[in-house]
Amino acid sequence: MQDAHTTAQAASLAWQHAHPLTMVAFSTISALVVVSLIVFLRWLGSSAAWRYHPGGASGFLKDEAARWAAILAPWLVLSIAFRFYIYDLHPELNTPAVWIGFIAIAIAFRVTLRSLPPIKAMGRHIDAARAQAKAAKASRRALAPAE
Repeated sequence: MQDAHTTAQAASLAWQHAHPLTMVAFSTISALVVVSLIVFLRWLGSSAAWRYHPGGASGFLKDEAARWAAILAPWLVLSIAFRFYIYDLHPELNTPAVWIGFIAIAIAFRVTLRSLPPIKAMGRHIDAARAQAKAAKASRRALAPAE
């Protein structure tokens, strides 16, 4: 059983090393699809807050997309470069320890980007709109006649 697993793992690694750009493309497309879904679902989930955002629904979507893009676009570029470096130039570095190091650096990079003033401002717009929507809902509930 172990020999079959080892053989399959060796075949997978050989394919990765033979097609490094395909591996980079798979991971990049997957990341873009996931981030797009996250932004879209967060936007839809906040429909009550759209009217309280300075730019309305489209402004809310722009802020949400820009906030995520500003945080994740540099990270995506970094990960593409890292994967290309590993898969194409130095396949011997394709080890769990190297990937754990990359993940730690990527998380630190993302946290640093979130603290930039323009990103924080977009987050404040979104959070303020959500808070206003929540307050409006609470006041409507308080004004509703008791049944």
